[in-house]
Amino acid sequence: MIRRIIYIFVLLSCVANFGQENEPKYSFQFTDQSITTVLNIIEQKAEVRFYYDEAWFSGQNFSGAFTEATLTEILEGIFEETTLNFFKYDNTKIILTQNSIIYKDLPEGFFGKEVDTVQIASNNIRVTSSPVFSNIEANKSSEISRTVRIGKENLADSRSSFKISGYATTKDQNQPISNLSIILNNRNSGAVTDDNGYFELEVPAGTSIIKTSSLGIEPTTTRVIVYNDGNLNFQLAESVEFLDEVTVEANAAKNVEEAISGSTELVVEETKNIPLVLGERDVLKVATTLPGISTAGEGAAGFNVRGGSTDQNLILLDNAVIYNPSHFFGIFQAINPFTTKDLKVLKGGIPAEYGGRLSSVFDITSKDANTEKIAGEAAIGPVTSNLALEIPVVKGKSGLMLGGRGTYSGWILRSLKDESLNNSKASFYDAIAKYTHTINEKNTVRAMGYYSDDAFSITSDSVYGYNNRLLSFQWDHQFNDKNAGSLIVANSNYKFNIGYEGNSDNNFDLGFVVDETEAKFKFTYLHSKAHKFDYGLSTKLYNVQPGYLEPNGDNSIVVPQTIAKEKALEGAIYLSDNFEVTTNF
Repeated sequence: MIRRIIYIFVLLSCVANFGQENEPKYSFQFTDQSITTVLNIIEQKAEVRFYYDEAWFSGQNFSGAFTEATLTEILEGIFEETTLNFFKYDNTKIILTQNSIIYKDLPEGFFGKEVDTVQIASNNIRVTSSPVFSNIEANKSSEISRTVRIGKENLADSRSSFKISGYATTKDQNQPISNLSIILNNRNSGAVTDDNGYFELEVPAGTSIIKTSSLGIEPTTTRVIVYNDGNLNFQLAESVEFLDEVTVEANAAKNVEEAISGSTELVVEETKNIPLVLGERDVLKVATTLPGISTAGEGAAGFNVRGGSTDQNLILLDNAVIYNPSHFFGIFQAINPFTTKDLKVLKGGIPAEYGGRLSSVFDITSKDANTEKIAGEAAIGPVTSNLALEIPVVKGKSGLMLGGRGTYSGWILRSLKDESLNNSKASFYDAIAKYTHTINEKNTVRAMGYYSDDAFSITSDSVYGYNNRLLSFQWDHQFNDKNAGSLIVANSNYKFNIGYEGNSDNNFDLGFVVDETEAKFKFTYLHSKAHKFDYGLSTKLYNVQPGYLEPNGDNSIVVPQTIAKEKALEGAIYLSDNFEVTTNF
């Protein structure tokens, strides 16, 4: 059997060689002549007729020499560096095609019969691959911006997929686009461009859909018909919106005719009768009911005081700055109501010790622990649970207050039947600890630690997270009946992070960190019952990490980037004179 196969193979080779030897041979010399001119010369000498579209050769020239070569060899040499194929029809007509090949006969087995090879009459080439069809009708879509044919079909190439590569640049400035996601056929396969905008992608033969997406770049959808290895470049438009210049004008000569100052103190124990929000008391929501204070909007954190923006409010927890006092889009506060003593809201005439904030000051004080007996509160709500404990350490002198809150909203989301919410995440918690120690009648020490953490992702490929960390120490000392002072050291740390996990290998973590440490000496001199002086000095050190970008996972190709850290140091000396206006003054 093997000997018979060898005989057949030798016979076919002899027939093919005999056919090639009988094919007429020609000699040509071409020097930088247009392709159309070259084909006209061949038509006259070889007495054949070419069929093609002249637009295919616009601006293309050819140089080369052929000596005693067959017409097949001459055409293969002319079209070697192009995407053109040719088909000889009854030795007098030659049809040119772009990318694809004209098949005189389909391979046996194309419709199900299993054979290894079949000989095609044209060019005496053995077919080892299936024909490539451009199934454009099955991929019609209004999103498709263009159709691109890539490569040159080769009968002898048995591969079922090919490699395409290219560059992605901006349309206006021709700058490389890095970290551009290139997704193939809406699957989890694709590529990401490097810093130079270069990419490589393995694509199956035939018609495919390629989508591009990146932050700040308009998405595109391209239909590609792949015949062989080739190049595909993208020139994409930026989706940045430029705003017109805004000029704010005011009457500088107009003086403030009336200054209305306001100071309100809320005692948390007195707010127990207010309506609950999902089973919780929210002291900050109570504050928004005061005159001059309004919420930032539905589903938004923060509040506006007398027209000021949300970032113009100073929020303190035991003298430490808390940057984000809310959980889950502002629906819950980040301050445990069971561990909070009172809240002082300053909307006007803000004392100098707070640094001259533009809008308001929310000064929150946590409870001192019960030093006589163990006490506590607990609550279980539909979304969150709270716990607060007060534990005496040294009876009558010192105690430890502990508080914690957590949510099971993530478990609730996963329990819903909506499939779009199965991968959602919504969790937060906060914890506080405060130690109070009375050394003697003139000295009291307080130390507080607080931490909160949020992470949420609602039907998204990104997880948004942030956390607050506060530390504070305060030593109060009574010098005499008229003079008192305090030493305060506080540290605040706020972190924000976005964790992205998409369809390609460009997963990343993006975030920033703000850290500040403050030391303050403040003193009070009581001149009389109606006249008091507050004075002191303070210094604050800022450490800011403006931003960082890190790869998320071992397979991520994101290049780590970190903006240089920044530091700042500020100092202040303040003096304020407080007096009461009476009928005798």
